[in-house]
Amino acid sequence: MKKYILKIDDKEIEFEINRVAKQAASSVVVKSGTCWVLCAVTFSEKPRTDVDFTPLTVDYIERMYAIGRIPGGFIKKEGKPSDNEILKARLIDRTIRPLIDHNFFNDINVYVNVFSADIKERPEILGLLGTSLALLISPIPFYKPVSAFNITNENIDLVVSSIEDKITMIEAKVNEIDEEFVFNLISQIFQKNKLINEFQYQIYNELKPDKIETTSIEIPPLLTEMYQKYFKELNLKLLNEKDKKQRNILMDEISLENLINLVSTNETDEVKNQFNELINSSKITEFIFNVVKKKFLKKYLKEQVLNEKRRIDGRDLKEIRPIEIEVGVLPYPHGSALFTRGQTQVLSVVTLGTKTDQQMIEGLILEEEFKRYMHHYYFPPFSTGEAKPLRAPSRREIGHGNLAERALEYLIPSEQEFPYTIRVVSEVLESNGSTSMASVCGSSLALMDAGVPIKKHVAGVSIGLITNDKNINDYVLLTDIQGFEDFFGEMDFKVAGTYNGITAIQMDTKLEGLTLDIVYNSLKQAKEGRDFILEKMYNVISKPNDLAPHAPRVTIIQVEPSKIPDIIGPQGKIIKKIIEQTKVKIDIEEDGRVLIYSSSEDDSIKAKSIIEAIVNIKEGNVYLGRIIRLEPYGAFVEVAPGKIGLLHVSELGLGFVSDARTVLKLNDEIVVKILKIDENGRFTLTRKGLVDSNIKSLK
Repeated sequence: MKKYILKIDDKEIEFEINRVAKQAASSVVVKSGTCWVLCAVTFSEKPRTDVDFTPLTVDYIERMYAIGRIPGGFIKKEGKPSDNEILKARLIDRTIRPLIDHNFFNDINVYVNVFSADIKERPEILGLLGTSLALLISPIPFYKPVSAFNITNENIDLVVSSIEDKITMIEAKVNEIDEEFVFNLISQIFQKNKLINEFQYQIYNELKPDKIETTSIEIPPLLTEMYQKYFKELNLKLLNEKDKKQRNILMDEISLENLINLVSTNETDEVKNQFNELINSSKITEFIFNVVKKKFLKKYLKEQVLNEKRRIDGRDLKEIRPIEIEVGVLPYPHGSALFTRGQTQVLSVVTLGTKTDQQMIEGLILEEEFKRYMHHYYFPPFSTGEAKPLRAPSRREIGHGNLAERALEYLIPSEQEFPYTIRVVSEVLESNGSTSMASVCGSSLALMDAGVPIKKHVAGVSIGLITNDKNINDYVLLTDIQGFEDFFGEMDFKVAGTYNGITAIQMDTKLEGLTLDIVYNSLKQAKEGRDFILEKMYNVISKPNDLAPHAPRVTIIQVEPSKIPDIIGPQGKIIKKIIEQTKVKIDIEEDGRVLIYSSSEDDSIKAKSIIEAIVNIKEGNVYLGRIIRLEPYGAFVEVAPGKIGLLHVSELGLGFVSDARTVLKLNDEIVVKILKIDENGRFTLTRKGLVDSNIKSLK
């Protein structure tokens, strides 16, 4: 076991190597304050022969013992990963994936477990640092340490990962801050990460781990020759086809089966024999053919974009696909919008709910937290024309939903201003790239359609990248990338924001990293694209509508906090009775704020009057009550739910009556006045000076 200490700013971060989990390929425990995070790395003995990418899985676990709590709910143990854990796993995955040797095809598992928490620390950041060091000292061909740092305050939550000279990942939630300021923060973190990377290099050089040597997939030269001879023209035709369906048809024509037929029909016996021998010896397989296919499609795409500045669908480099927008497309939901950009189409739907609809979040926090604004993203198979069964939301869907949620979070009005729980669902109906950014646009439009008082629209756009393989500084940025450009390109730089500034960023790359110049120009180009989209959105809906007819209306009453128990009643009997009688929903806050939700104004008024009657019991007030019990000496009258007073026989105003039961009936309505309230809140009633003509006005 070896221990290393990194001093950065005013804190120390301790790294313990191979103290625990010794049967893993490598393990690192990272400590800062009371936060301890285990990072263990394992890999399979043999490489997979069915993939041409890095088969990496990152699992991030937060067990409740780390904060000294027992999980809530009926089952007192952790189950499947929470959305929060999945998002943190993705942050680590997106950082390290491009840095693993692209010819290493063994299964890799990274396991990050938070043993102990500290409210001052971000465990996923420590987990990322530990993962980088664990990979660096393992036999896995991972040669460049990567570090991450975050800046968090009330206006920004920014995480930047970087290697020595390039940025590998950016994730941010921002409160409308301009591009220059955000870029300066990115640059600051980039410089700080250099210190952490140097620290990791020192450990690597000291331990000098043996690394597995890799070799690229063996591609027979004859296959390359035949592919170019028979499929180059088809490749170029495909790269100039605007329609995705037609492009897929052309993709299917570029197949090993067709190549075999072309070779057998057109080549000499010598070439045919050589080709067949390679197939029979499994040196040419469907898998190897597809590797070649990807290689040349990427090569031809790069040449077309870099040399001719021409995109696959004929657009200019900064041109955005045609946009169509409709709002209020669904008759019953509270708000909806259909956002179409090229062959990408998203339906966003808003539902307004009460405080009880808020989502409870359980994690490594001291107190329970609740979300009143949430965005859920769904990507069904039919959106890409695939015939596959529906499954639970994938990690990608959870990540895209969170990105769109972050993009609008700062624009959502406060609970005091708009006391509703807000859920947005984005259904991807057609996909050809940038569905997450379409979800941002659709969400903003649907929120305005629903009457949510957001003051500005938020739009999102994705910037792609094509580079010269020999010189990263020779590059082209593409605005509003479609699926083909995303798949064969080298960056997906998503930026959302208003006219005033950025609200969210998510940057991923397939390269080992991006230069600061690429990052800066991507932010600038995204601003241009975003402003273009915002103009289209404002042309359709520029301010929030009135609430939809089916949306719940909220009536707010402020009561003394001491009166809250009177409204709730023993075991909640009173509030349940009010809800049953009026068919409303009621939320009560600790400060005495009572919120009544109903789509019926009459029901809201009725519930409000009942609650006001309960909390405003005062001497001299007149009520229409109901007799709930009779005794010879008087009647017990309920003037409001749970508020019962005694009407003594002497206060009936009928002269001498020996037995109240002779003049009153059980369940009768009767007008009474509060005569006196004692120090315990009990009160007596009178009818003296009252007449039954008061009943009509009280009803």
